[in-house]
Amino acid sequence: MVATRIIRAISGVLLVLQCVVLIIFFGLIPLAGYSACPVQGNHSDSIYKNGSLAFIREVSPSDLNEGDIALYYKGRTAVGSKVKANDTTTSSVTLSSGNVLPYSKISGKGSSFSVPVLGTYAGWLTGGNGLNASVIILGVSFVVFAVSAFMVKYKD
Repeated sequence: MVATRIIRAISGVLLVLQCVVLIIFFGLIPLAGYSACPVQGNHSDSIYKNGSLAFIREVSPSDLNEGDIALYYKGRTAVGSKVKANDTTTSSVTLSSGNVLPYSKISGKGSSFSVPVLGTYAGWLTGGNGLNASVIILGVSFVVFAVSAFMVKYKD
């Protein structure tokens, strides 16, 4: 009897946590006008750490101002660097590191905060079979929760 209550509690918590994560990634973040961007590598110019989750907003590169964070990619690694100057005549941005980046390389405006460790999970969730696995785990958690609730109700 105690075991079914424990199983019910654990599966219920897992169910709620999974729903919250999916709602945040696929609902709230896009609703706020941002995209979640998993940082999958280290780069010396980046303000984001490897494995973190950065948030970017799609903007025209000409709208970037000094102090904003320009997000671009070096291979598969997202890099966020502060803008030192924006030159609309040459369609390029000078970064705080001194590098000059053409507008065509800029993916968007990054937020000044990121969530450590969550980028690894977000990369798995959004790439490959991560979403499929997450939905399967969600379904199994729901079934376990429902069965344990049924057992608790009819055993008492």
